[in-house]
Amino acid sequence: MRGIGPRAFLQVGEKFGIWKKQDVIKPFVRSCFTQRDGSNSNNSTVLEQSRVKFDILLDRSTIYHLDGFSGKSPTPVSIKGLLEQAYQPTQQDSFKYIIKELPVRLANMIMELQMMPRALSSQPQFQEVLFQYIQSFKDLLVFSNAPFNSDTNERLVSCLKEIRMRHIDTVPTMAAAIQGMMAEDLEGKMAQQNIQYCLDRLYTNRISIHLLISMYRAVFSSHKKGVSSNNLMLGTIDPDCDIISVAWEAYEDAAYMCDREFQEHPELEIEGRDILNKEVAVDEIKMSYMPNHLHHIFFETFKNAMRATVENSRKKNLDKMPPVKCLVTKSEGDISIRVSDQGGGISREMVDDVFLYHFTSAEAVAKDNDVLLPGSGGLESQAHPMHGLGYGLPLSRVYARYFQGDLNLISMHGLGSDVYIYLKALSDDAKECLPKYSIQTANMLHSNKKNRVSDWTL
Repeated sequence: MRGIGPRAFLQVGEKFGIWKKQDVIKPFVRSCFTQRDGSNSNNSTVLEQSRVKFDILLDRSTIYHLDGFSGKSPTPVSIKGLLEQAYQPTQQDSFKYIIKELPVRLANMIMELQMMPRALSSQPQFQEVLFQYIQSFKDLLVFSNAPFNSDTNERLVSCLKEIRMRHIDTVPTMAAAIQGMMAEDLEGKMAQQNIQYCLDRLYTNRISIHLLISMYRAVFSSHKKGVSSNNLMLGTIDPDCDIISVAWEAYEDAAYMCDREFQEHPELEIEGRDILNKEVAVDEIKMSYMPNHLHHIFFETFKNAMRATVENSRKKNLDKMPPVKCLVTKSEGDISIRVSDQGGGISREMVDDVFLYHFTSAEAVAKDNDVLLPGSGGLESQAHPMHGLGYGLPLSRVYARYFQGDLNLISMHGLGSDVYIYLKALSDDAKECLPKYSIQTANMLHSNKKNRVSDWTL
């Protein structure tokens, strides 16, 4: 069995030998099941008492649909697939895909969220995120069997706009929930690796939903205005996204924050090389990609490099601040990017920690200034301090991995750091990597095992 739906929960209880069907009075209320752990004489809790009492929060019809949709795996789509949908003469195929796929992604995450340990699920901010997902799922059920026509499409676009705004603060709201859990003296706090596991999956799910919504709304606008879809892809997927141009824009935004913080910033040197063209230097390297995703990755990477460079230069009383260097290369299958700084680097023991949520090598300022609270704006908001939030690199890695890329950091302690960003050069290879709910997911959320389980679409 792949997923645990409200009714399929009965099968889980039988699987673990906790009860028989006749022992369960309310099949739609998740009760409690435990899994024996041979290393411990006590039962280790896999699922404690219900965080979501479905018969109270949802009507029976919604429960039935939640059970059905959560039992399906999300269907990942490539950048090429998204562009092909956008270029269709009508939105009929995209309409069918959206009304079937979005409920699946929402239902998978709803089931995952209500499996969280009580220490986290008791936080008001967490409950807010969960209820938002449930409301969005219910809103989309209206369109499950709706025919495609102009009126229905208008209503769907309006619904998608509301869903997009409803989840705009998911990252800061969940961050506040994690902070609340760690600040309180609660039994059963989540280990850092489980927090990482939970947030990586939640934010990947959020990115995927927002991308599908943004694409659909952009194509709807283009059809309504009678213009080519190409003209409206910027902000979602740009078929000719120039990586070097996006890097310069992100650098300028990061430089503004650096000037505000330190009254100076290091210069940037960018070099582009096309390996397919005799490795000659180029001014443009283009690919089909999301400029906003790429901007976020560059912005956070440059921001960290600038802060380290300024602080290290002042510490060593250098007459001239060394520049930040960016090398962008294009090969047959990959776009590889290296951002190098001479900011002193970090110790080998801390390299893995830089990708942990809430970890920062700078002075933590998020809690004092409430900058991670809902309504404070995105992580690139100019209202935020330049450093100390602990979400920059972890989220950047999530963005990179979303379409089969990656982001790694190598440091030479005392000298500087190199951040390597990898992206798929071919839009057909750049396919979504999505979380899918399963029994293994519940086990991972409550265990201390570090092994990766097959609960992603790829």
